Amino acid sequence: MWKPGPQAVAGMQGNGSANPALVIYLDPDSLAILPPSDPAAWPEFIRLLRQIRDSADELAVFLDKHKAVCDDDTGPE
Repeated sequence: MWKPGPQAVAGMQGNGSANPALVIYLDPDSLAILPPSDPAAWPEFIRLLRQIRDSADELAVFLDKHKAVCDDDTGPE
């Protein structure tokens, strides 16, 4: 399991090139997710990318809600 550092970012690399990838710079490590070379396998890869997107959004919503509860519990009275 990787834990991102303070400079972690994610994005698409190679936009418009023959070698596009989803790259996550974890500070200091990196993870690149490359599409299959066979376009016939792209539908399954697209499904995976959408699962990653949706799961990341679910986690962000959960953490936002949890942060709000923590902030309420530790706020001034």
